[in-house]
Order: sequence, then structure tokens, then C-alpha cells
Amino acid sequence: MTLPRTMRAVKVRKADDVFIDEKATVPSLRPEYLLIRVIAVALNPSDWKGVRAFSQHEPHTIGLDVTGVVASGGDQPPWHYQPGDRVVGLCYGNRPGDPTSGAFGEYALLKTSLSMPVPEFVSDSEAATLPVAINTVGQALYQSLRLPLPVSQVADAGPKGPDILIYGGATATGMFAIQFARLSGCRVLTTCSPRNFSLVKALGANEVYDYHDAQSCSTAIRATTQNNLRYAFDCVAEHESFQICADALTTRSGEAVYTATLPVTGKFPREDVQHQWTSGYTAFGEVYHFLGKPQQAKTDHLEFARGFWKLTAALLGENRLRLHPLVLRRDGGLDGVARGLEELRAGHVSAGKLVFTLNEEA
Repeated sequence: MTLPRTMRAVKVRKADDVFIDEKATVPSLRPEYLLIRVIAVALNPSDWKGVRAFSQHEPHTIGLDVTGVVASGGDQPPWHYQPGDRVVGLCYGNRPGDPTSGAFGEYALLKTSLSMPVPEFVSDSEAATLPVAINTVGQALYQSLRLPLPVSQVADAGPKGPDILIYGGATATGMFAIQFARLSGCRVLTTCSPRNFSLVKALGANEVYDYHDAQSCSTAIRATTQNNLRYAFDCVAEHESFQICADALTTRSGEAVYTATLPVTGKFPREDVQHQWTSGYTAFGEVYHFLGKPQQAKTDHLEFARGFWKLTAALLGENRLRLHPLVLRRDGGLDGVARGLEELRAGHVSAGKLVFTLNEEA
């Protein structure tokens, strides 16, 4: 097919300044990547946080979560895509020095290893909610906490492995983490607002706690686990969540491990807890940036991600993973994305994920 040279895209030109570029350059295909015609995109908190911190010299396309159809490339391991195939994957939005790398445009680049085919029974809007969650959960549960990867369906038989606290179970990442932790045989404890208790229980959480009273929350978790909680995955990563996780983890020195979606601000409440955080950009196996500075490529992270995306595709195809239960579809296409970013920034989205469609869905 003949591709256009320009397209519409949502870009940021300076901090907090988002606009629609009517003549944005269509990304050029590069090795190990494929180009897709975008059908739907989903918004993440990191999208507006990246806009707030933007400091590049030229406008950059933003966005991470995307689904669409193959326009060119992708006929390579592990998927060998063909033009027209439906695909979902992760973009490196707002990448320093790479103005066309984001998801929020009429065309987008995907790294083949950080993508997967969309099953027939999954809509494009549903698929668009997956990439960041897949990447983050894989890194947190299996690279950081080193839980055993799912190999057989164990959830119905009851938990046989360790306890794990997933703080923020009603977040998009938390909902996916609950399911994977159960498939890995864990007893899952999670936190959320009472209005979302039934939601996270339906996804597999064994115990649920209201985080609004921090002291009562951590005390209850410690009592339930009998001071044996060794693992915590914090999907919120704010001061209160640091404290609740620290207070809930076992007091036996050297056993507790905490990982989060963002780095700890300031000092972690306990010195005897191993604490770390995940950066989804390391999964690309390329030079990435942290606090504006380039960091060495982590090719082992790419190798892990390639395998984890294949595993996720298999589990999804076997109906062993539930899709995001609250896809908040919005009208307006790319024009609506900017409004959606403001909705996220204002804290108006809870237990749902904003999705915007650009073309007709499958």
C-alpha cells in the first residue's frame, strides 16, 4: 500500500502545551519495528506526566498504548505479521530526540517484540488498554520480584505460593497484576476504594483492604499474613502507598522486597526492605532516558519482554486473562485525546481506562 508522507498527531511542544499537528511526519520504518495504521489508543497517567515534564527542542508525539492494523514491516520473529493483521503494542512516546515515536497519531511504530496479534474475540478498544499493563506487570512481578511465571492454570485450585500485596488493585496495571499473580499461584492481597472491592475480587484478589485509613490497612494486612508478607507491588507509588506497603511487609530483616511503577520520592520508610522500581522503556533494549540523561541499553530486558509478550498472547488466546472491565470509550479521536489528558490530570478517572478510536473498530 502507498503510505502518506504526513498525518495528524498529538504532540507536545513545551511543558503543558499539547496540540494537534496537522502535518506531522509519518514515522519511517526501522529494523525490528513495524508501522501500523492506528485504530485506537488508550491513555495512561505517564502520558500527562510526560507532557508536564517535557523539555525537548522540537515537538514530540506522545502516547504509549495503541492498536491498529499492519501497514508495513513486521514479517520477522516472533510474529511474522502481514499487512492488514490486527496488532496491539507498546510505543516509546515522547522519546527524547525521536519526534515521531509516540502512539497518538494516524500511524505509529511498534517494536515487533513488544507487540502481539489481537484475538478475534477482542475489540480494538479493549486491546488498546493492554500494552503498558503487560510490560509493567512482567517487569514488576517476574523481573523484580522473581515470582514463578504462569505455566498452568492454578487459580481454581487455590493459592499455593507466597502472599503478595498489590497496592492499587483497581488501577489498570493493578487489575492485570492481580490476575498474573493468581496464575503464578500467589495469595493476592490488594487495596482499593470500597466501591471497587467486588471488581478486584472478581479478578482474583483473595483479600481486599480500604487504603483510606493507612494505619488500619497495614495493620490488617500484617495480621492476615501473620507477618509473612515478603512481596509488594505498588501500582500507585505515592507517599501514602510507600508507608502502607512498608508497614505491611514482614519485619524479618532482609526478606521483604518492594517494587513500584515509579521511583521512591525521598527516603523509603524502612531501610531493611529491598526497594526498586520498573521503567518500561528498558524493555526496548535500546538507549533510554531517565531524568533527561541517556542510560545504557538493557538487552536482557528486551529478551525477557519478548518472551513475556508471547506468554501473555497465549494466556489471552486461551481466555485465561480477563480484559479491562471498564473501558471508557470517548468520542473525538485525536482531538479528544488532549481533553482526555486533562481528565486524567484532574483525577477524574478511577477503575477505568480512557480509550479513543481514530478509525472503525473490528
